[in-house]
Amino acid sequence: MPLIRTSSAVVTVLAALLAGCATNAPAPTPDAGAAATTAPAANAAPAAAGCAGNACDSAPQLLTGASPRFPYPAGAQPQPASVRVQFVVNTDGAVSDVKTLTTTSRDMATEVERAVRQWKYRPAMKNNQPMKVILQQQFDFKP
Repeated sequence: MPLIRTSSAVVTVLAALLAGCATNAPAPTPDAGAAATTAPAANAAPAAAGCAGNACDSAPQLLTGASPRFPYPAGAQPQPASVRVQFVVNTDGAVSDVKTLTTTSRDMATEVERAVRQWKYRPAMKNNQPMKVILQQQFDFKP
C-alpha cells in the first residue's frame, strides 16, 4: 500500500486581498473511503504560530478534507511523485483557485487538485473578521 506524506509549506501573502496571513497548511484528515492510500500524519504547526507580523489573529484551520488518492489502476506499480499546489482559502472557508506549481506526475497533480478543491477551512481571522489568504501545500507520495 502506498504511503502519502505531506509537508506543510509557508503561506504566501496575497497583497491584492486583505492583509496576508502566513501559516503552515495543515495536513488533511483521513478519508474512510480512501482505501488505496494511507492518510498523512498531522504535521502542521499550531494555528497560533501561523500569523506573521500580527497580519491576522488566527491562521486558517482545515476542518474537512480527504487525502488525495494514488491514481494508479489495480495491478499497476505506483511510482514516487511530488506535487506542490497553491490555493485560496476564502472568507467562507471554501477553497478556490487551486493550481499546481510543481509536479513530477501530471496524473498525481490532477488528483491533488481534485482533493484540495473539496477541503473546507475555518478561515483566517483578523479583528473578528474572516480573511482571504493564499496557501501552498507540498505532497510527496512514496510507494
